Amino acid sequence: MNNNEFEYSEKTKRRVRIFKRILSFIVLILAIATMVALFYVKKEKMRVRLFFSLLQYIAMSIVLISPRLLKKFANFEVPVEVHISVTAFAFLGLVLGDGLNFYGKIGWWDSLLHFTSGIILSFIALWLLQMLILRRKYLFMHRALLYIFVVAFSLAVGAVWELCEYTVDDIFHTNNQQYMATTRATIVSSDDEPLEGHDALADTMKDLALDLAGAILVVCYECSKKEITQYYVSKKD
Repeated sequence: MNNNEFEYSEKTKRRVRIFKRILSFIVLILAIATMVALFYVKKEKMRVRLFFSLLQYIAMSIVLISPRLLKKFANFEVPVEVHISVTAFAFLGLVLGDGLNFYGKIGWWDSLLHFTSGIILSFIALWLLQMLILRRKYLFMHRALLYIFVVAFSLAVGAVWELCEYTVDDIFHTNNQQYMATTRATIVSSDDEPLEGHDALADTMKDLALDLAGAILVVCYECSKKEITQYYVSKKD
């Protein structure tokens, strides 16, 4: 990718740096506090909880530096809008959701993130189309097909995410798909009881429905901004 393809003002770059520094500082403080706690906590259940939180903070740190790594090793520049959206989502999911157990403490936190992911994935789909258009002299896509692609992309990634959650739950006996009746937290104990029958599928179906709702919202937004939508749809001489 041409490094000059994305140009941003110094004001925008400064705001992005401040945003990332604030998140980096928060993650660093939480990671240090968690490591210190690991030395003093003796209960095995609590130690597992703390170690799991530490892994989430490490994952968040990787997300924060990922644009720099992609640019250095793959010559790929991530647009600021995409990076900020993904970073904010990762912070809500990894740091607050898993690290600080918002999933277990706030019943609607998982639903909020899935709805938000539907929106973010839809904008990423539009960005991918934009990149394709910038590299093709002649390209036309009917607006209806564009909207179908946006929704399909969001649902496809959402489905893959559910498969990953199922795999992780199966291997590590976690509760990412929230199939437990007694807790909504990711880490479970031997005392927790699973849902049965149709109820065990409810969370997965709800998550996919929220992904769809987020994608439809973006499509409605694009429909209301015809001039921007047209830029995504076609570029012809």
